[in-house]
Amino acid sequence: MEPATRDALFAEAMQQHLGIFLKTAYAFTAAAADRDDLVQEMLLAAWQALPSFDGSSKLSTFLYRVANNRALNWNRSQRRYGHKLAALEQCPQLTLETGDAHSDHARLDWLYTLIRKLAPIDRTVLMLHLDQLSHREIGEVTSLTENNVGVRLHRIKRWLSEQKDTHHGP
Repeated sequence: MEPATRDALFAEAMQQHLGIFLKTAYAFTAAAADRDDLVQEMLLAAWQALPSFDGSSKLSTFLYRVANNRALNWNRSQRRYGHKLAALEQCPQLTLETGDAHSDHARLDWLYTLIRKLAPIDRTVLMLHLDQLSHREIGEVTSLTENNVGVRLHRIKRWLSEQKDTHHGP
């Protein structure tokens, strides 16, 4: 891919599809600083992956796949980091400060908190569904069958409904 073509495609991706990266990051992270870091990593991954975009799918589908893969990798690395922190917390000489930022968007934060409790693949399926992708398109991004996408969405919606009924969320 020519550099000018890559630049134009990346500019189009940012102009038309930046929301893909922002929503994916919001679904995978709780802290604003982590979201910023993950968005940066996803944008870099998209830039690096653009030469492999062959046009066999929509640009948005391609970008969802890149964002999802990067978020899943980021999630795995954070889990490993979390295990290390947990081990450090066992040492009484160390104290780790934690702080929760107050949000003006309590309802949205509550929903994203629930979304983050889902398995990573279910998070991705739900976020793509909320972005109104078809089951086929979600399958292309996640490598699931259309039927499996439908089953997962049904289970996710049922679980979310149970959480709302049980915990009386906002």
